[in-house]
This record gives sequence, C-alpha cells and structure tokens, in this order.
Amino acid sequence: MKKLYRGAFKTKRAVYIKYAHAYTERQAWLIMCRRIAKETGVDVGLVMGHFEKPDNHEISIEMEYRAGEAT
Repeated sequence: MKKLYRGAFKTKRAVYIKYAHAYTERQAWLIMCRRIAKETGVDVGLVMGHFEKPDNHEISIEMEYRAGEAT
C-alpha cells in the first residue's frame, strides 16, 4: 500500500517541501525530484544529481495507511 511521504529539499537559494504518495522512499524521492524540475524549469537529471546526496534532502513518512484506516 502507498504511504504519504514528506520531502525537504534544500539548495543554495531555496528549500522545497514536497509531498508524494509512493510505495517506497526512493520512489517518493523520484516523484518529488520530477516535480521540482517541472516547477523550476530545470532538467530532471540535474535535479536528481543535486539531490542524490543525503545531506541535500530529507524524506520521512508523513502518513501510513493500513487496511481501511490512516495512522
């Protein structure tokens, strides 16, 4: 089941807070990188390269769903 992830991505100029429903943390990271790339007009490969380092981003589970309920 998908979980709701919260990501904080920091650059020299801004901090981006994004949310994504995904099965894994890595999938959430990819979705969020794509959204940042689209918003900023930067190539997704460059965004992914910048946020590949763990010190540039933090992703956590915001909400986990269980059979018919949210926790």
